[in-house]
Amino acid sequence: MKRSLWGKLGRVLTSSLLGSTIILGSALTAQADEAQMPVPDISPWSIGTLHEGEKYGIFPLDWYYDGTFQQAITADKFQSLLEDTAAKLDKLGLSKQGELELPSLAEAAMTRETVVLSLHALLAQYELPEAFEFDKSTPVEYLQHKGIIEGTGRGLELEQPCTVEQAAVLASRLVEYTYDTVQGGAQGLFWKATHGDNTLYLLGSIHLGSPEMYPVDKEVRDAFAASDDLWVEVNMVTEDPEPLNYFTQLTVYNDGTTLKNHVSQETYEKLQEVNELLGLHANAFDTFKPWVVTNNLSLFSLSNTTENLALAQALGVDLYFLQSALLTGKPIHELEGFKLQGDLFNNIAPEVQEEELNQALDAILNPSEDDDTAEQFRLWQQYWAQGDLDSFAESFLNSADVKSESAQRLFGERDTNMAKKLAELLEQEGENTSFVVVGAGHFVIEGLIIDQLKDKGYTVEFIQ
Repeated sequence: MKRSLWGKLGRVLTSSLLGSTIILGSALTAQADEAQMPVPDISPWSIGTLHEGEKYGIFPLDWYYDGTFQQAITADKFQSLLEDTAAKLDKLGLSKQGELELPSLAEAAMTRETVVLSLHALLAQYELPEAFEFDKSTPVEYLQHKGIIEGTGRGLELEQPCTVEQAAVLASRLVEYTYDTVQGGAQGLFWKATHGDNTLYLLGSIHLGSPEMYPVDKEVRDAFAASDDLWVEVNMVTEDPEPLNYFTQLTVYNDGTTLKNHVSQETYEKLQEVNELLGLHANAFDTFKPWVVTNNLSLFSLSNTTENLALAQALGVDLYFLQSALLTGKPIHELEGFKLQGDLFNNIAPEVQEEELNQALDAILNPSEDDDTAEQFRLWQQYWAQGDLDSFAESFLNSADVKSESAQRLFGERDTNMAKKLAELLEQEGENTSFVVVGAGHFVIEGLIIDQLKDKGYTVEFIQ
């Protein structure tokens, strides 16, 4: 049963292991052998909450695999959870009304009651708005009333040792409750399109995410919950192996040759220099085509380490909603798919592929002093979290990468085709609601999807 459950939901909690990423509408995917993936000892009841909580940055994903997830939480591990939960709550900017008073965190006393009292104390240190209804009820009564403690058929069992899993779940619920109550969730770049009785919720995505982008604002989550289905560029959690196999075959040479046979010696030597600089094996990209290597290196430029990149992938907005749909059984549909996006890049002329690879290599080997790519991307994440459409659009449209020849391939005809499919959804008979997640660039560039829907006469409004 556990293997079967993990076979379907394993990606939900460990999506970074798949190496799946979509950036600016392009797919870059590495296959993973799920049979060899470790199976963390996660209880079915906790998966939905942990899917949310792991995005908040309050506990590392390593906890799933260190062999202690179902064991009593230690004082050191709980102290780490408390500190990171407090840091997450601090980002809401609430005033504090005194020093944090915690019960003794001696390892022998790490019961569920200790964890509950500690989390309540975290909340109690803030000057909370009336909406919290922070009355004189006991900590246990309060947290139970707010749905942070749920218990089982055996009751709350407060005297029992608290497992790592239970502590992570309780802390995750506390963060979500607090953010929702003060309306502090990430706003996203969010539109609503309507025609007759049909509704489209359009969310512009940042494909590489950060903890500040979670929890997503409750209004956005509620819109997703109220939707009949989810539409994305590419379904990265599909159980059908054929699309991914097709894409994967496009990324590599299948005729016995390697990258070295298709680029100049100078280009290949530069790549080896970059591999050494990034701490990768000298032959790390030998089997891949130039466009795959270029996309990989572009992603590396946004992160200091491969670990940071893996985390950013796991926090991508597309992946978050794909995982949410998988967990809730919501139908998933594609606007494009692996084949279309794979063909888009694979059909680039070989000489252009090598030219763009050299540009990526030179940017890493000889970075210019005014190169602010990584900082600019962090600003995009920040603007997304704030729902600041004007700042995001200005920064995005003025970025060098968006103005490049390679970026121009990502916009235009693709957007027209996606807009046509969205128009078909709005023209359906009856009453239908769909949630659509597409790279934010496709929504903010003038004349693309949003404008094309408006030009067709549909009502499209940005939701602040």
